[in-house]
Amino acid sequence: MSGQGLDERDDAPLSGGVEIAPHRTRGFGTFSGVFRPTILTILGVMMYLREGWLVGHAGIAGAILVIVCCFLITGATALSLSSITTNIRVSSGGVFSIISQSLGLEVGGSIGIPFFLAQGLSAAMYLYGFYEGWSYAFPNHPPAAILSLAFLAAVGLSYISAGLAFRIQIVILIAVSVALASMFTGLGVHPHNPEPLLWGEFDVSFRDLFAVFFPASTGIMVGASMSGSLADARRSIPRGTMAAWAIALVVYCALAVWYGNIATSQELIDLDGGLIAADRSYYQKAVLVGIILSCFCAALSSLVAAPRVLQALAANQIIPCHASLAKLVKGEPRNATLATALLVGLALIFGDLNGIATVLTMFFLMAYFSINTVLLLEQQLQLISFRPEFRVHTAVPVIGAASSLMAMVAINPLVGLLALSVSVGIYVYLDRRKLSTPWETVHSGLFFSIANWAAKRASTVDQKGLERAWRPNFLIPIEREAQFEGNFRFIRDLTFSQGAVHVLGIRTPGSQATFHGLRDLVHAMQKEDKLFATHAVTESSSFCAAVRDSAALLSGTFFRPNLIFTSIESRSDEDIQAIMHVAREHQMGVLLLAAHPVAGLGRERTVNLWVRDQSPDWQLGLKLANLDCAVLMSYQLQKNWQGTVRLLTVVREANHLELARTFLTDLLRLARMSKNVAIDVRQGSFATALQDAPRADLHIFGLASETTVTSMRTLVQSVEGSCLFVLDSGSESALA
Repeated sequence: MSGQGLDERDDAPLSGGVEIAPHRTRGFGTFSGVFRPTILTILGVMMYLREGWLVGHAGIAGAILVIVCCFLITGATALSLSSITTNIRVSSGGVFSIISQSLGLEVGGSIGIPFFLAQGLSAAMYLYGFYEGWSYAFPNHPPAAILSLAFLAAVGLSYISAGLAFRIQIVILIAVSVALASMFTGLGVHPHNPEPLLWGEFDVSFRDLFAVFFPASTGIMVGASMSGSLADARRSIPRGTMAAWAIALVVYCALAVWYGNIATSQELIDLDGGLIAADRSYYQKAVLVGIILSCFCAALSSLVAAPRVLQALAANQIIPCHASLAKLVKGEPRNATLATALLVGLALIFGDLNGIATVLTMFFLMAYFSINTVLLLEQQLQLISFRPEFRVHTAVPVIGAASSLMAMVAINPLVGLLALSVSVGIYVYLDRRKLSTPWETVHSGLFFSIANWAAKRASTVDQKGLERAWRPNFLIPIEREAQFEGNFRFIRDLTFSQGAVHVLGIRTPGSQATFHGLRDLVHAMQKEDKLFATHAVTESSSFCAAVRDSAALLSGTFFRPNLIFTSIESRSDEDIQAIMHVAREHQMGVLLLAAHPVAGLGRERTVNLWVRDQSPDWQLGLKLANLDCAVLMSYQLQKNWQGTVRLLTVVREANHLELARTFLTDLLRLARMSKNVAIDVRQGSFATALQDAPRADLHIFGLASETTVTSMRTLVQSVEGSCLFVLDSGSESALA
């Protein structure tokens, strides 16, 4: 693929028409922008000061095992990172950008902020390493002056430009290469260890050795953090990162062999590792210079990379003072660099870096876990949008994610939990801010994949299984927006929190209805009440025809409506019979609201549920006589109104009173709604009971096949309150 073709493709906007990364004609290449800062960060002070100690305790083979375990985590992460970056437009911020584009700004910020802190404070630790290396060569120099000058030099170079800092790295890379060459050639001039130890005694546990040495393998994200300054991030990050990782692994393993052959185990444990590396080299000063410059370079790389993460966080309004910190001066995030320098300076003055080193390691591990998780999600969703140019096996992100978690537990589970709590706290804060992500994330694909899987599984469930899964799913036909708006709260209370609402606007010949506000009403139900709500507008010859056609059309959908809800206002007896016919044909229930013209729904606190006389057979079966849906709706209202329910029934004969009371008691127990529910059993005529019944905000009755609009309005007058008439669908069960 030609470079021109790549530029043309990269300049295309992402989904939603939002261009995440601007087209760059100039920028750092693979070697200067990714490989060099990454390799110099990995080949840092640990190589000189800790690897010899590791070999002394674990032996050559044991040390290589520890090294391989450490590099396994970063290697899997580097492969996952490489695959992701060849599928997306990587903008400024590296890890933050990658995670945000996949999982949203909230998750990206919860990982990006700790990652910035870890990367920034790492610079402080590298500067302390610089001071220790300098003290080896010049023990009489004042520590404070040396540390201050090194800090100011690193900040100054990173502030002026990343280009200047990276040009300095050329010299440092040469110095580190000379130092390594001097160490390996030292085998020819110094006495060998006559009996190199293959396996050490592990008087320090493998877990502790791993915890101490693991920071040596970090640094693979330095190049990715430069994403906004790269000429071709999609190409440079995978190539530069993997090359740096592979070479660093070879160097560390080779040095393990060198340490094991150049000195005894006791010497490696007792003597300072830095002194061993220098004293047993061909040219001591070359190694001392390598120690000093590698530490300085690692600090410099962190001070170049961390501000770019901070700038990206600010550009997306994740952090306070975002307007200032997001500002670029000649392409350089100088305000972010100063903020990072302030953080590093305070850490040098007040911080106990040894105390927070483990926390910083945990932040790095969480970033690694997130990168691997993002790739695993993309792979498993198998969306057509996931077309990386660099593909890896599913085992790679699995190993990367699992090993990151295992490393957190192995190093320090309590500190790992603390670091996780920090990220969770940041996520909760950002989630409450309702950030607007300007690009499509993997969430939509994830949700649709889950829905697709659930739909396939649900299609195999028999009718008995659906009784446990039943939830109110309303089809609400309306001829005017006011019909839905007037019953908005009541519909919400009947369906919240797991129900669904499908509003059907119907235009009949001669109708002037516009339904312009219907979308906003449904959106409010979605956003405020988190209900699954949809709407559609159709033209039909009649109200009944529209209900019939819509019910038939929706009967084949996954979330098919199971209840038809409408008010009897403006409805004729023919309309009611037609609705009931459609409901029976498609196994749907019916809810007919007859609102009191004055009282409405009152205080929305009390419900009277009328149970028809079961005489002479008061047996409670698994299926109730047109009562299941009524019980479930009364439960919904009791919960969402935080009110009370009264079960009422009227019997004609006195010897049925106790049977009726037992029936209702058993019903409450088996329906699991005994809280705030009363039982009222009466003897006499139904008409008299209606007039003498306790007042309620809503009365619920079973819907008989011969019910007319007139009879329903008569009941409203009798009880002096609003009434809801309910017909079971046959698929629900109050006792399930």
